[in-house]
Amino acid sequence: MYSLKKIILYIPSLLFGFFSGLTNFLYKKNILRPKNYKTKIISIGNLIMGGAGKTPTVEYIANYFISKNLRFAIISRGYKRQTKGMVVATKKDNYLTIGDEPSQYNKKFFGNAVIIVSENRNLALDYCDNNNIEYAIMDDAFQNLTFEKDINVLVSSFKKPFFYDDRFPMGMLRESKNNAHRADLMVYSNCPKNIVGQKLKRFKTKSEYYLRPKTPILFSSVKYKRPKKIFGSRINKDTILVSSIAYPEKFYEYMSSKYNVVEKIQFKDHHNYTEDDLKVITRKLSDNISLVTTEKDAVKLCEFSDILSGYNVYYIPIHIEFLFNNDLTDYLENL
Repeated sequence: MYSLKKIILYIPSLLFGFFSGLTNFLYKKNILRPKNYKTKIISIGNLIMGGAGKTPTVEYIANYFISKNLRFAIISRGYKRQTKGMVVATKKDNYLTIGDEPSQYNKKFFGNAVIIVSENRNLALDYCDNNNIEYAIMDDAFQNLTFEKDINVLVSSFKKPFFYDDRFPMGMLRESKNNAHRADLMVYSNCPKNIVGQKLKRFKTKSEYYLRPKTPILFSSVKYKRPKKIFGSRINKDTILVSSIAYPEKFYEYMSSKYNVVEKIQFKDHHNYTEDDLKVITRKLSDNISLVTTEKDAVKLCEFSDILSGYNVYYIPIHIEFLFNNDLTDYLENL
């Protein structure tokens, strides 16, 4: 039955591959040419549809730039926002006007970075050039070939490595895994800290088959930080978890190790919460049960103070650490 499914999906996968590969072909043959910018561009992207660990990688680079007092922008498409065109974020913007991930960047880095959303990334890069912005961190741009990148970082989840996946609809890849060769740097996210030698070797060997020779392969691990308040006064031992991220399993696992998880409520990735969603959830809450969510969800839930302000609502921030003394910032110093 599994083989039959593969056979049925093979032809649609070929068609998908043809159209996704056509652009690659046109740029490879110099029929189409990427545009060059004065602004140094660090592209963070992935092959898989859905979460791969791009957001914490973007934030890691942003914190590095801040520590070096560099002028930079973070550029995103602004997925599921209710606006169109290019928006340079202000303090007043939220997930509805710029999208959930850019809203998270804006809350963290406003004043230290320019947050820009635009369907047309070249418009945002023109803005950077015209405003003497030294660096642009381009979120989710591995498939965008319209501009030259100074570093092209490919991120893949350790639990769902790209080399075991197939092109959509046979799998969840946006394009052929052979196109991993465009990467200047490979980062595996959400890695266990105690990766055994044999598994580490297997990951490197399988990755090297698709990457250019001597492409650095890095491994990062997620570290959960102390809970932060959205509303309320304390986080209770009994918690209800709510999330709308692609792969919330590690979040659930961490919370279950620290708290008594009464219930897990999961929405689709990038879900925009409604008042009805939250009214259903609050019926499950009490003085003794807190609502705990992810950082990406926090930028959306904080906008519902009229419904949630009477409850204890918290989120768990995360940051990443690079393993084996091989840090992403080592590759940024010579830009």
